[in-house]
Amino acid sequence: MRIVKIVPGFVLAVIVATVLGSIAHTQFVLAGLTELGIEIPVSDRLSTTMHDIAGMGPMFGLIVAIGFLVAMAAAALVYRYARTQRYLVYGVAGAVALAVALTAMGTVYEITPIAGARTALGFIAQMIAGALGGLAFARVTR
Repeated sequence: MRIVKIVPGFVLAVIVATVLGSIAHTQFVLAGLTELGIEIPVSDRLSTTMHDIAGMGPMFGLIVAIGFLVAMAAAALVYRYARTQRYLVYGVAGAVALAVALTAMGTVYEITPIAGARTALGFIAQMIAGALGGLAFARVTR
């Protein structure tokens, strides 16, 4: 595989997982506030989402990039020998990368700094964001 495909694919995968993970985080936090009886207008939801993407994006993106560096390299090895289910291999690698990163942060900080991932459903949403990032990598590097 050429570096010409790998680098843009990796950058796109990190951006996809970071943006979707940030959006999921925001929506899960806002859902928690709504459960407490706080009304949040759509305009506030949108502005909060954009604020979180810009605010948490750089640091979260770095964490995603580190996880994806390991995960996509491992997925490349798995795919090289398995030669089947390319999208599945890279999608699972992306999901696992986010799960490992969140678990590691939770271990270090005793609670995950990504508040939207503190519930099982929020954690799964982060894994889905990672899986979609992995799928983006598989697609671009095909």
